[in-house]
Amino acid sequence: MLSKLTKGNKVVATAASVALVCFFLPWVLVSCGGQPVASISGWQLAAGGSINTGWSSQPIPGSPVLFLVLLAALASLASVYLVYKGQLKLRTAALTALASGAVALLTLLARFSGAQSETGSMGVSAQLEVGFWGTVLAHVAIVAGGLLDLKAAQSGEALGTGDTPPAA
Repeated sequence: MLSKLTKGNKVVATAASVALVCFFLPWVLVSCGGQPVASISGWQLAAGGSINTGWSSQPIPGSPVLFLVLLAALASLASVYLVYKGQLKLRTAALTALASGAVALLTLLARFSGAQSETGSMGVSAQLEVGFWGTVLAHVAIVAGGLLDLKAAQSGEALGTGDTPPAA
């Protein structure tokens, strides 16, 4: 299977898989007086619910817009699969990766700008964790893979072969 994929497709597929996994890892660590109280995943931040802080159960208001981050990774992965099956042109998959990666990154930027280390009153702080940073890096890689595929698709068009990248 891998021999049928372009370098960009391989980057996009790997990065999208990483983004999917990271969405379920801890994104935010809440501490009080320097002691960790709760760890919250991307899924929990998007869906909402409650977390056990050790003293009580605290509600987490959901932020459904964060599901765009998950959907962007799924769309990127699906586009690579469709290229592999011959049901989607490389250029279309590249544009899908660029758009979905950009939407995810803009969503994360809008939602978490300035949130790296927020410290509130009474010593409560929130720090961004490995799941968040892994998701960000994975979506940057999705955009990079999309750029690689777009370049490959344009090279194929310049050679008169349509959407097929030149043989390496």
